[in-house]
Amino acid sequence: MSKDKKLKTGGKDIHPNSRKAKQISRLECHAGRVVKKRQNTKAKYNNLCERIQWFKDQLNSDQSHLSKQEIHELIERYLQRFQDELEQIDLKNQIGQRQKTPQYASRKALIDSTITSERHEYETNGFEVPNLFHPDAVKELRNWDGSVRFMPRLKLCLVKHSNSVSNKTDQIVDIDHESESMDNDNE
Repeated sequence: MSKDKKLKTGGKDIHPNSRKAKQISRLECHAGRVVKKRQNTKAKYNNLCERIQWFKDQLNSDQSHLSKQEIHELIERYLQRFQDELEQIDLKNQIGQRQKTPQYASRKALIDSTITSERHEYETNGFEVPNLFHPDAVKELRNWDGSVRFMPRLKLCLVKHSNSVSNKTDQIVDIDHESESMDNDNE
């Protein structure tokens, strides 16, 4: 057996097929899964934080709450937030017709996939937005400093828009994030 295939731990060589090697392999795989899960959770909360911040920035200072129609219009504006950038990319690609590959193709693909997934989320499961129906929730949103740490204090709701031909119904469901805190203060 060559020396390349042996593992070293604590100055001793370990055979690659031994129980100790399998144990070390399991521990490394577990550590990798934990890191990946933390990164996914952090990315999820950062995306939600950016979404909530966008809705906070769109509120007027004189509005105490919004109606269903206003919230749906606000969501449609949120879904259209990349249109200017897409138009700029198309304009740049029209100017440089000599290139075989279009410029900013990866950015355009990323924007298209984001828009598609968000629109699908809005039309099927529901779009998670700050609860702007109640004046208390709007006041709490205005006081929010934009950090992920204080996000569980905000009241969120799922806004679902179904496009059935016979009847158009909008569903709104409140979400309680108090139990899903990122840093477990209660423990």
